[in-house]
Amino acid sequence: MLSRVADGMFWLNRYMERTDGMLLTLNTGYLLSFDKEINDYYGYKPLLEYYTNLSVEEISQKQFDTDYVLKYIICDDRNDNSVKNLIFKARENARGSQDKITIELWEHINSMYHFMNAPDLPKKLETSDALNVVKKMSKDLLLYNGILQVTMPRGLGWCFSNIGKHIERCLQTITMTQAYYEPIQYNLDGEEDLLYWRRLLLSLCGYELYLKSYSTISHNRKVVQHVVFNEDFAHSVVYTLDFINTYLNCLFKNSNQSETRSLLNQFGRLKSYVDFTDYHHLTNAQLEDFLFQTKKQLIQFSIDFSKLFFSYT
Repeated sequence: MLSRVADGMFWLNRYMERTDGMLLTLNTGYLLSFDKEINDYYGYKPLLEYYTNLSVEEISQKQFDTDYVLKYIICDDRNDNSVKNLIFKARENARGSQDKITIELWEHINSMYHFMNAPDLPKKLETSDALNVVKKMSKDLLLYNGILQVTMPRGLGWCFSNIGKHIERCLQTITMTQAYYEPIQYNLDGEEDLLYWRRLLLSLCGYELYLKSYSTISHNRKVVQHVVFNEDFAHSVVYTLDFINTYLNCLFKNSNQSETRSLLNQFGRLKSYVDFTDYHHLTNAQLEDFLFQTKKQLIQFSIDFSKLFFSYT
């Protein structure tokens, strides 16, 4: 496979996964904004901090402004991570990899691109139809993942796609977790109630599983167990790292080059660091350092992976 094609497959799914995570977070904040009985301390702050380049002052001014956030996140050309710009980037990567993706996948990406470029979309976001727009985009991402899973051949392109997808998902999970633990000083023995953690869990699509798995308990430590160490939760750090490891081994199964062994060892150290962390006895300071180091190592792995396969300088 040409390196530019592998690069396209990798970034196609990173962009689509980023879009999916961003829409989950946006949809959660949008729906909860209608509940006036809840004390909302953060509004859209975690969303704006992670997915935009707005200054601290701008985020502080706009974190409760639903109309502004909807437009800025979905269709503002000035926002590099707007849904519109991410779908455009994904489509360009899909175009360069058309001989490796299925026609069904290409047609769906194309339909999403045309929907995002509809001239009346910004106006719809100013009306009561905004909720339908967000729901449609979320369903389109679910459909994209279904088409990808059902129609794509399980070759090299599949491996690069899934490594990109799960790197992006893991980074999202870590960053969103940091966003909700930082304001409470990573206090694992605190008494924050479920309403505090609901926004994080909904943003990671893990609220229902959490309710079924942990009830009538102190939530601060159990949320960490769920979003980081739960092997049955598809957005947990452990789960996503397991997937990356599977597809790395698939890529490297016939390679004895020193560069590939070095990269495998690098990822193995990261995975072992997470696997052998005793979350039952984590202190507050250890949790903060653990999330920081895991994110730092994963970003470095992504950079080194790209240098090896995509000829980045």
